[in-house]
Amino acid sequence: MSGVKHNETQVIKYLIPIMILVYILYKFWPGIMDELLELREFYDPDTVELMNWIKSHTPNTAVFAGSMQLLAGVKLCTGRTLTNHPHYEDKHLRERTKQIYQIYAKRSPEDVYRILRSFSTDYVILEDSICYERRHSRGCRLRDLLDVANGHIMDGLGDNEPDLKPSLYPRFCEEIKKDLPSYTIHFTRVFQNKTFHVYKLAKHK
Repeated sequence: MSGVKHNETQVIKYLIPIMILVYILYKFWPGIMDELLELREFYDPDTVELMNWIKSHTPNTAVFAGSMQLLAGVKLCTGRTLTNHPHYEDKHLRERTKQIYQIYAKRSPEDVYRILRSFSTDYVILEDSICYERRHSRGCRLRDLLDVANGHIMDGLGDNEPDLKPSLYPRFCEEIKKDLPSYTIHFTRVFQNKTFHVYKLAKHK
């Protein structure tokens, strides 16, 4: 009899934790799966590829220019130096960011190169989602805001302020992809995928 009781005790000893575990899984499994699905939605293979490339193909001292939101990720994932970062309440940083964002404006390659090198930029990252943005209406896109600030007519159909003029130059983020000599003398494409284009700046004497 004592042997039977001992066996029953052993069964109960292991059965209770198993039952508790089954209950917990039953209770919380749907929530766990929802969390995992959300994580999958935030997984961006193009961004992961970019960060891995930066870590493996650029020196630790490299200085990167680009959008504030992207550079925050660059700093977090790679530790590289940034030309501008998301502390936008600082007046000096706001002006610096406005200058860096000329990469999405209608400016000459010489102007953009000069601006970027003034901040010791080694690499610039261009994002198609900004260059060809369609989520916002005309007048609200970053490139439109830059055009107006630079005194240039906005792209697309619609009204413009009477004092705005056509730019002498095409949009930098579009034209640089054509690899024209006026661009390649200053910028060399070193990485690209479906979302990002990275250019290394020449260091002219």
